[in-house]
Amino acid sequence: MEILSKLFFTFAKIGLIGFGGGMAILPLIYQSVSEFNSIDSEQFANLFAISQATPGPLAVNAATFSGFETAGITGAIAATIGVAFPAFILVAICVKFLNKYQETDMVQGAFTGIRPVTVGLIMAGFIMIGQTSLMSGSFSDISDFSQILDIIKPVQIGMAAVTFIAAKKFNVSALKLIVIMGILGTFLCKGEIL
Repeated sequence: MEILSKLFFTFAKIGLIGFGGGMAILPLIYQSVSEFNSIDSEQFANLFAISQATPGPLAVNAATFSGFETAGITGAIAATIGVAFPAFILVAICVKFLNKYQETDMVQGAFTGIRPVTVGLIMAGFIMIGQTSLMSGSFSDISDFSQILDIIKPVQIGMAAVTFIAAKKFNVSALKLIVIMGILGTFLCKGEIL
């Protein structure tokens, strides 16, 4: 029972301060998940990929998977309710507050200040997942520029680039891209440790 309450409150904290959505709070999710499981960055990248590939918000999916890995179905339920509960409360309060004060300089200033933080958090999540997915080492392992080619994963970088272009330029749906890249990965990346 103690682990269930710990899961609930840990993910409630994420739900309470998780401004900017799943990508923006990715570092916080990683820190929280690692409290319960001895999860390394590669395992977290897999959890992230599954959370992105399944329907629903990233934070909720990550909470559900983390809770399940920690304490089975009851853990999944505790973590999922924990991450979602604060959002229900905050949305109700914010809607009431914003309807009344949305045009004030203070509220507009707060939103102007929150947006760059969200971008920075998304970039931090991008770097964390990118290092695991696109590199077999870390930039700190490099002593000169020529060693960069030794640690990058060219196939995965190509897949990421094609995905970006297909999504941005040609508006290919995320579901189609996940299926296509999953199939390509099956053939191009088999035998590799992700």
